[in-house]
Amino acid sequence: MKALFIGIFLSLAATSIAQNNALILNGGVIMNITSGAVVSIDQTNPAGIITSGAGTSMIQSEGELNRVAWHINNATGSYVVPFGVAATTNRIDFTYNVTAAGSNPGTLIASTVPSASNNTPFPTVAPAVTNTDACYPLGACQNRSLYTMDRYLILRKANWGTEPTSNITMSYRDTEHAAPNTITEANIGAQFWSTNQWLPGWFTGPAPIGTANAAANNVSAIAASSVGGLNGNFYTWTLVDKSNPLPIELASITASCNKSHNPLVEWVTATETNNAYFTLQRSTNGFDWNDVTSISGAGNSNSQLFYSYTDNSAPSGINFYRLLQTDFDGTINEAGIANVNCSSQGIAGDFGMNVYSDNEHTIHVTFTSEFSEPMMLQLFDMRGRLVFSQQVTSSEGMNHIVLDMIPLEDATYLFNLNGTSASEIRRFFLQ
Repeated sequence: MKALFIGIFLSLAATSIAQNNALILNGGVIMNITSGAVVSIDQTNPAGIITSGAGTSMIQSEGELNRVAWHINNATGSYVVPFGVAATTNRIDFTYNVTAAGSNPGTLIASTVPSASNNTPFPTVAPAVTNTDACYPLGACQNRSLYTMDRYLILRKANWGTEPTSNITMSYRDTEHAAPNTITEANIGAQFWSTNQWLPGWFTGPAPIGTANAAANNVSAIAASSVGGLNGNFYTWTLVDKSNPLPIELASITASCNKSHNPLVEWVTATETNNAYFTLQRSTNGFDWNDVTSISGAGNSNSQLFYSYTDNSAPSGINFYRLLQTDFDGTINEAGIANVNCSSQGIAGDFGMNVYSDNEHTIHVTFTSEFSEPMMLQLFDMRGRLVFSQQVTSSEGMNHIVLDMIPLEDATYLFNLNGTSASEIRRFFLQ
């Protein structure tokens, strides 16, 4: 990779000069980075890049390997990289706000790249982005590219052993959320690519992060640490419409037993948009699902609506119920999951279960089993949606299981442990 180092001899007439290791862009100067070049800023304070000219001076990256490398080291402050698009004189400033210093030395590496309306090509800087899908449950994905801004911001680091505590501000052009995208500008938030998925994940409940400012065309106060990431925010980022993960807003879904010991499934929607009908599915293991019934939706509604179904044909033992929602155009979304055991004999006892997380954000489950038996571990968010499932075989006596799962946000969850001898539900806060 070839590097372009600022600090070479430029004349004042060029209106781009080096001063005290700073990059100064005056009077509409546009620095165009091409062919994988790197602009190196050797001044550690925020004055390392200075612009003038009513916002027309800028650095044009427009490629994931056309980078700015700012040697911030152990300094703090608000570092503005004046990215822009020369053909339109549109600035898309990126701000890296360091509130607590990292170790010395340390370098921020930043680039930005546009995309087509389907958000391709995906950035390939490791870890490479592979999709703009909303996946809930895991493996059941819908393409959400039309809810996603047509631009990526790619942040990486060099040398920082202790990463700085920071937050970022991302800017965008109006053309990057225009049709065929279906983005409400006031609802824009940020997501980052973490190994193999976008976080905050659509399936986890909390919305994408940051504060939208439609008038200024930016989203501020973005910090991956708020969803369990590291302090430095060194990820591939994009902006999305955070109000459109699902076409209905499910207020609650519950499953209980009626007087005849049959499962009663009830759900409430806060809003509905183009909702044709619901499909209620049943499973005895949380993995294999069969349709139970279909119930018409309200189409469009801004008020609470109540639905219920009594499953008179449910088998004995624990039953899981999954609610699917279908749009008028045939799009299917999963709305929520609940479970109940209405067996006349019931399941006695529990496992003395304990659920906790460690400093690495890993979930541990301990419990006692009287004998070896097949068991189902399930994690639900507070909207009743299944986040994670795993089948295990317990050992006689004390068991300790470490869950091998994707990263989750700090939030309250319900953990459900089911076996042939007992069943137990435990609420816990992941932190």
